[in-house]
Amino acid sequence: MAAAKIPVPAEGQTTCSHHKGRQLDMYCEKCQELICLKCISTIHRIHPMCELSEVTPQNKQDIRNFIDRTEQNDLVQIGKYITSTDTLLKDNDSIFQKLSNQLKIQTKKLKQYLDKLKDETLSQYQKIKDDNIQLIQKYKQELEMLNKHLKQQMQNCKTALQQGSHIEIYNTKCEIDSRIHIPVKPVLGTVSFNPNNTPKGHLVQALGKVTTSGQSHTSTDQKWSVSLSDGQQQSSSQQQSDDKGKKAVARKTLLTETKVVEEWESPCDIYFICPGLDQCLQ
Repeated sequence: MAAAKIPVPAEGQTTCSHHKGRQLDMYCEKCQELICLKCISTIHRIHPMCELSEVTPQNKQDIRNFIDRTEQNDLVQIGKYITSTDTLLKDNDSIFQKLSNQLKIQTKKLKQYLDKLKDETLSQYQKIKDDNIQLIQKYKQELEMLNKHLKQQMQNCKTALQQGSHIEIYNTKCEIDSRIHIPVKPVLGTVSFNPNNTPKGHLVQALGKVTTSGQSHTSTDQKWSVSLSDGQQQSSSQQQSDDKGKKAVARKTLLTETKVVEEWESPCDIYFICPGLDQCLQ
């Protein structure tokens, strides 16, 4: 349950809102608001109260604590967050530039039939990169707005301490009672690219694996997978069609490495092996 908001008079208001023309001289401790002398016997009857001047020392101390806390902690921390956004933008550009270069080098090996897949992947990179830029810029704007608000609040506090009336000091204290909520750092989408050094098989396997992260890209990943699956199915169907038209041609696929089926142990020592009897007799 949210805490009840302390009633604060309008800026510049020095008279009672319930009794026109009555000066606000008292403070109702139960309702936590300023009242006039007539309120004592009407609206705030039997409520505990005191003169406004009696709560001014505590209000001043609360304002000083707010200034110290804001200068030493909040403004320093927000300043670091603002600076970090520039690094985030620079790293974001560097990461995606490197990924784009890797992808272009790999597609050159696969020539023209990989151009379509290359364009789709670059588009995915650009989409995530643009989303990240928007998240970072929005995060920076929120930090700058909070920074500006706190500086203005702190200036108001200093002015109230130097030349503010009891009411102005009370109003300033009430304004700083609200808790500061620093914007949450956004979760950026990331991409990793693993190039295939032996480009054989289906086109997707030859290009490499693209992995993305980030909650905002779930639907994009699903669409990407479906697109690639369709491409594999089409490639498989085309290969079957080609095989039917070339039944007379015998094809053998060599393994990428030698497969050991069984190891044989000789009953005697063997020092050399001759490919033919004639060569052994020479």
